Amino acid sequence: MDNGVSRRSILRFAGLGAAAIGAAPLLAACGSNAAPAATGAMRKFNAAAFPGDAYFLDTINLENKFYAQHQLEVAKHITPQSGVQAFQLLVAGAVDGYASDTGLLMATHANSSKGKRPVLVGFRNLDSTYGIIGGPDSQWPAADASFEEKMHSLKGKKIGVTAVGAGGDLQLRLALELAGMKPGDVTVLAVGPTAQAIPNIKAKRIDAYVGVQWTATRFISKETGGTILLDFAEASAPDLLRNQAVVAIAVREEMAQQQPEVVQNWLAAQDAANWWIGENKEAAAKLLNDNGLGGKGLEIATEYVEHYVADVQPKLNPMFKATEETVDKMAELALRFGSVKKGDITYAQLVPEFARA
Repeated sequence: MDNGVSRRSILRFAGLGAAAIGAAPLLAACGSNAAPAATGAMRKFNAAAFPGDAYFLDTINLENKFYAQHQLEVAKHITPQSGVQAFQLLVAGAVDGYASDTGLLMATHANSSKGKRPVLVGFRNLDSTYGIIGGPDSQWPAADASFEEKMHSLKGKKIGVTAVGAGGDLQLRLALELAGMKPGDVTVLAVGPTAQAIPNIKAKRIDAYVGVQWTATRFISKETGGTILLDFAEASAPDLLRNQAVVAIAVREEMAQQQPEVVQNWLAAQDAANWWIGENKEAAAKLLNDNGLGGKGLEIATEYVEHYVADVQPKLNPMFKATEETVDKMAELALRFGSVKKGDITYAQLVPEFARA
C-alpha cells in the first residue's frame, strides 16, 4: 500500500533487539482425529495465547490436557498485551509458539536475525476474522450499504486498534485504501484488546474499533450497544480484504530446525482440539464463553462453534499445512503494506518442510 506502514515502523513495532529482551519479565509461569504423540520425555513449552476464538484451540488444549497427551508441559498460557509484544517474546526466546496475525509474522520474519526469526508452520484460519464496530453515538449506514459507503462513514472519526502496527491497524489501512480513502482521513488510536475497547467506546474516547476476532467483534457490539459496521469476511467486502489467511502458527526458526518433533507435537495437540470442537459443540461453546467472553456471551459462542464447523474447519489442510499459493498471496499483501521488501518472504525460508502442503 502506497500509504501503508513503513519498513522502519515495522522494525520498531515488531520489537526487535533490546526491546524483545526487555519484554521477557512479562512472562507468567508458564475424541480426536489426531493421535497422541509417541511416548517420550515431557518438553516444557511456552505457548502464548489470548482469550477468544482465534486462540480457542489453545484453550481447548489446556482444558482437556491435550498438551500433556502430546508430551508438552504447559502450565498456563503466556498472555502478552498485544500480538506485537508476543513476537517480542518469541524473538527473545521467552515464547516457543504463538498463533498470530500472518502479516505481522511475515514482517517480524523479514526483520529478525536468522535462527531467531519466526517461521510459519501452519494456518489456523484461511479467511479474514476482522471487523469494525461502530459506537452507539454515531449514525452508521444500513447493513446492506456498500463497502465504500460504510468506510466513508468513518471519515473524521477516531478509530481504536489493539496496537499501532498490529494486524488491526494494517487491515484498517488496507480497507481505507480499497475504499479510495487515505490513512489521514481517520485518527487511529492504540487502545488495546477487547477488554479495553469496550470502556473506550462507552466513554466516547473512540468512535469505532477494529475487532480482530469473530467473537470479539460481536461481543463488543453487544456490550456497547454499537453496530457491526463491517465484517471483513462478508460478501460485499473486496476480495483482497475478505480472502486472507489471517491466523498463522509461528515458532522460532531454531526450534523448527533443531526440535521439529516438538513443533509437530504442538501441531498435533492443536489438531486434536480442532476435531474436538465438532464432536463436542455444546461443551465447546460453554468453554469459549467462559474463557473468551467472560461468561456473558453464550449465544455468540454457540454461533461461533457452528461457524467454525461449517466455514473454518473444512478449509483447513491436514495438520494445518501451508500451501505455497496461500503464502505467496499473503506475502504480496505484506509487500503492499510496506512491511517487507521484494524477496524478503520466500516459501522455502518461511515454511519448514514438514509444514508444507
